[in-house]
Amino acid sequence: MFLVQKRLFCLLSCNKSSIHLSSYQFCSLFSNHRSEFMLVEPLESCEPSSKEAAKMAKDRICEKKLPISSPSIEFFKQSGWSDAQVMKLTKRAPNLLNANVETALKPRMRRLQDMGFSDSEIVQLVSSCPCVLILRDIEPRINFWRSRLGSNERLLKACKKNMFIVSFSLARNIEPSISLLREHGISDERIAHMVLTVPGCFCGIDKLKEVIKYTEELGIPRDSGLYTYALHVVMSRKRSSFDATSATLMSFGCSQPDIVAVFRKCPYVWTFSKKTICDKMTFLMKEVGFELKSIIRCPVILTCSLEKRLRPRYEVLNFLKRNKLLDEGHNLLSVIQLTEEKFIKKYLFQHKEKFTSLYDSYLAAVQGKPYVVT
Repeated sequence: MFLVQKRLFCLLSCNKSSIHLSSYQFCSLFSNHRSEFMLVEPLESCEPSSKEAAKMAKDRICEKKLPISSPSIEFFKQSGWSDAQVMKLTKRAPNLLNANVETALKPRMRRLQDMGFSDSEIVQLVSSCPCVLILRDIEPRINFWRSRLGSNERLLKACKKNMFIVSFSLARNIEPSISLLREHGISDERIAHMVLTVPGCFCGIDKLKEVIKYTEELGIPRDSGLYTYALHVVMSRKRSSFDATSATLMSFGCSQPDIVAVFRKCPYVWTFSKKTICDKMTFLMKEVGFELKSIIRCPVILTCSLEKRLRPRYEVLNFLKRNKLLDEGHNLLSVIQLTEEKFIKKYLFQHKEKFTSLYDSYLAAVQGKPYVVT
């Protein structure tokens, strides 16, 4: 406690009325590990508007300083890790810098080898989930997931998706979550798929119950191919954000049954921001002239990029119609759903020589550049 008081005194000893501490600086006050954090000297000036003070704060406080070498760093390098891999690991788990090589790191790395992981797989596993070198009971956790996923490759993929997957308590989080999913008719095969695609479902049983309840209220049946995907969407969004997207659709005339219909067909719509949905709906209904029922019937159109797909293809169709190069029966809804290759082949390639600007402008728009046809 004396050390903390001493460091606070150093930071607060200037006579200025206000002090700005970064979160990193504040955390460093409470660290007893000199190798994890840089000891901060008091700034000569605490003037918030001073550019020099700001630069000093950035250079001397906000950056984490790692030692040039340590026994643990040398151990990782000798084990075949590159400098970049070691730096990434020590930034993610700085406490590994203080780990005893002989009593902790070597035995735990050897244990991973004995479990059937190759050297390259160990690098991937430890880089994604440093806790495998920290937790003493990591072996049953890894075996649990590997038996359900079926291979080291799929386990590594799951760990890359969620670095905490092997640190969750099997008894408190994982096993109750799996039992709940089974009770709702989810097969072990689909559960394994969810580990890879919706790892957040296994972080807490109460959260999972809430997500399942809300998903089913939105009309997604358990046997639907979209069920696990819908769980992912609901899991990844705050309820307020989810409701805001629904409210945006309602502002354009959607009823509650329409909202349910859209969600059943394309839950991915709810991963976009309110502004993005609003911009697309405004474009489709006010500029293009789509009827609301057309969008409800094919809501996947709302997942397409406005600037890279919707608007450029709309402009291409308009250009071809103005120049009487397009037969009747070509509507934007069907055109938008074509792959890039098919769209270019059907609507652009044959006019490439005569209308070079049209072709070039479309390709530029697809790459995120402004769409301009002269």
